[in-house]
Amino acid sequence: MNYFEFKKTIEDLPFFETRELRLVFGNKFTGSMLVNLKNWVNKGHLIMLRRGLYVVAEEVKKSDMMTFATKLYQPSYVSMEMALHFYGIIPEAVFTVTSVTTRKTKTFNTILGNFSYQKIKKEAFGGYETKNNGKISFNLAVPEKAIVDFLYLNRNVLNGDPEQFQGYRFHTDFQFDVKKLLHFSEAFQNKKVVLLTKNFIKYYVAS
Repeated sequence: MNYFEFKKTIEDLPFFETRELRLVFGNKFTGSMLVNLKNWVNKGHLIMLRRGLYVVAEEVKKSDMMTFATKLYQPSYVSMEMALHFYGIIPEAVFTVTSVTTRKTKTFNTILGNFSYQKIKKEAFGGYETKNNGKISFNLAVPEKAIVDFLYLNRNVLNGDPEQFQGYRFHTDFQFDVKKLLHFSEAFQNKKVVLLTKNFIKYYVAS
């Protein structure tokens, strides 16, 4: 099988793992296909993000980096600085895709860029929506969850003072949902996270 025949067969699966290819190709998935995958990576037709996970090179030009984050390490959703920048809540450009997961903390340095995954407790995992970027779907935290995830994972360096919050340059006119902020903070079952969230509300929502 040549690359063009392969690409036509997987045209609805531009971002795939080898286990998915086994389902698509059935008995046609042989050792020679694994050799072909390696050759197509070397020729620039495919990009290998991690062992067993590939993306069609042409799709990279059409997609934002965070599009690939969810499948790279599952379960996860894009959150914290990357999500906050996406929503315009913080102004600085973000060069690492930050996500949260219930698995152990992990980092992937790939040809597309760096992906960081921070562990949170299962009870607090949620508050995200599934987005579509062309044929690829990924999970993205809603604005309020991105904020609370940020507060939780930085709770050891944050003290809740307005001067410290100002250093992050959060958008003062963004319309946050107070009930969502409190709900997400309480899910962490951590008094400091609830306190930080209430202070955030006082400085950026209630004023």
